[in-house]
Amino acid sequence: MKLTGWIVQLLLLASGCVCSLERVTHNPENNVICPQALNCSMRDTDPITPLDVVFGPVYVCSLAVKPKLCCQGKDCKPCLWISIQLSIVPDLKDEKDRDTERSEFEEESSGHWNSGCVSIPDDTSEGQSKEYSLFEDQLDQATITICYQPAEGQQEWCKRVDFTASRKLLILTLVEYKDVTFGRTMKITVGSFAKTPEVEINEFPTLKTVCSLPDLKDLKQCKGPRVYIKKEKRVVKVLLDDEDERASEGLSLCMKRGREGRCSLMPNNIIPLESITYCMCLQAWKNDSVRAEICPFEKNKTEFKANVLSNMSVSLAHIKTNDGEPVLSWNLTAPCRIRAESWPCQLEADGKCTEVTGFRQKCCNDWTENSTVLWASGKFVNIRSQNHQQLCLMLKVDGKIVRYCQHPLERQYWSLLVLLPLILLCLTAFGVLLLVNKLKWSLSEWDRRCHSQDMRGHVLLLHSSDTDPQLVCKLGQLLSELGFRVFLDLWNQTDLGSCGPAAWLHSKLDHIQKHGGKALLVLSPSTLQRAELYWKIAVERQRNPATYSSDMLASALGCIFADRQKGCAAQRFVVVQLDFEELPINEEHDMPKLLKGLLLYKLPSQSQGLLMELCLENPTNVSGKLKKMWWMRKAQRKLAQGVQNILSRVRTDSMLTQSDLLSLDMEDTEEIVFLKK
Repeated sequence: MKLTGWIVQLLLLASGCVCSLERVTHNPENNVICPQALNCSMRDTDPITPLDVVFGPVYVCSLAVKPKLCCQGKDCKPCLWISIQLSIVPDLKDEKDRDTERSEFEEESSGHWNSGCVSIPDDTSEGQSKEYSLFEDQLDQATITICYQPAEGQQEWCKRVDFTASRKLLILTLVEYKDVTFGRTMKITVGSFAKTPEVEINEFPTLKTVCSLPDLKDLKQCKGPRVYIKKEKRVVKVLLDDEDERASEGLSLCMKRGREGRCSLMPNNIIPLESITYCMCLQAWKNDSVRAEICPFEKNKTEFKANVLSNMSVSLAHIKTNDGEPVLSWNLTAPCRIRAESWPCQLEADGKCTEVTGFRQKCCNDWTENSTVLWASGKFVNIRSQNHQQLCLMLKVDGKIVRYCQHPLERQYWSLLVLLPLILLCLTAFGVLLLVNKLKWSLSEWDRRCHSQDMRGHVLLLHSSDTDPQLVCKLGQLLSELGFRVFLDLWNQTDLGSCGPAAWLHSKLDHIQKHGGKALLVLSPSTLQRAELYWKIAVERQRNPATYSSDMLASALGCIFADRQKGCAAQRFVVVQLDFEELPINEEHDMPKLLKGLLLYKLPSQSQGLLMELCLENPTNVSGKLKKMWWMRKAQRKLAQGVQNILSRVRTDSMLTQSDLLSLDMEDTEEIVFLKK
């Protein structure tokens, strides 16, 4: 009984607080109201406990917090009107007398706690008048600290008020806006040198409660947004009235299944057309405004009736009562609270469903709803049937009859015909995936084995000095990435300088001959000219060409000439032509006599042929041939693409160089014309 009384008192207190919520005109800059000549000032301070603050000669008697609406013109904001009653404690010169007096004052005040603070009497004795005479004629500096703690667990923050006061009862009024919102609970603490600080818990009325008051309905926050719907091809958009679509991005929306339904938040303002029903209602709000509710599809029941029927589902269960009677239980989920007639029926072999008489009933008066589903349930007790598995539920909704069966008869045999091929298809796909993964693993293992055992062959790159070094290095890098061991004079400058071009070349040629490798001669205009000149000097003039040049290319041409004399030049040397510039040869018969008979490969078009020539491994079994074919396909694509990128860069650089030369020529021409003038 006592508990009920406390609840009633709290409800009356809350209603009284709401009813007394008033509008006051206030300037937010003037948030401290104090008596004249007190010289009050307020500033932020650290959140500390009241016992840690030196408050001076001030004692907090009482604390009263009242929620109000502080307005400037038509703009009103929630605020807390905080009234603090203070009493000034005498500050005696002697420390011992001060402690004694303060302890007496605390005892006096504590004895009158329920009746408020009692100020120091004016008719003091002669001794007392001597002690307080100085205090009455002097204004003392006083300080209080007030702290705020929102109930949502936010960080506490405090403010400090400094003022001058005499030994009297004082009332300070503070107006606070920070963290004050509709429906928020705030804990306000004001400390003094007393052991127990003044604390008050204030709960600001909710916006819905405030807007229900007749004299506050004109508030800006009480006017919800005006919205309308815009029907497009496959969706419906909810937009703000008299504003563009971009302004609707800050609109908050929730959807209800009927006016009495729960409101579930919507992620955006777009609704698919197939999910719209005639009972759908929307609530819209912006920022801290109240919610505006519309039900825009109520009048289009015929248009959206099909969506309601298509989104309905029924589950059936066969159970028994405690007495053993058979029961057909059903559970219906629907997007709207429909009114329907339900009855059970027996599914026959021909597909027809015959009504089981005596069980017709009206449904669905009791609906249950959560954030995702709206459902109703029912049951048919003591229903007799030869085959309970073929009992179905019939629903008559708005004149249309819909049937729901747990095991449709016409699908029992067809499901097997569909299920068996589906299982076979899944097993086949699974087997193919296993084979593909196994083949990929096997090919990867073979690829790694060929890299580790150096089975792709050794390659020596030969070139003339006028060939772009970056081009030759890039070609060597591509061959290295494909698993070949590449030797290039540009990469071995130290060895080349120590032993000389001829000695270095002969050592590398001996090395690749032992390992079955090849020497690739990269063609260029200079290479063709020097090969032709070498042949004329060595054959026609019967002289030693080595006396005319001693660089790397001359040594290589000498080795080719020596191999031709033995008839084995094609065993060690291969000619490579990069299709980035015009050369005077198109076919093998255009080659210089010194290079005739050597295999010629044009890159990138003949990348596969070059790789076949350089690769040492020649498997005999079918598995090895398939693996080599797979690697050759992948390597040919990589080599061709890499060479194509090199040629594109060379062409780009050439075009830029020509453009620069043309611009220089134009500048020179302009200068000449200017001088002539």
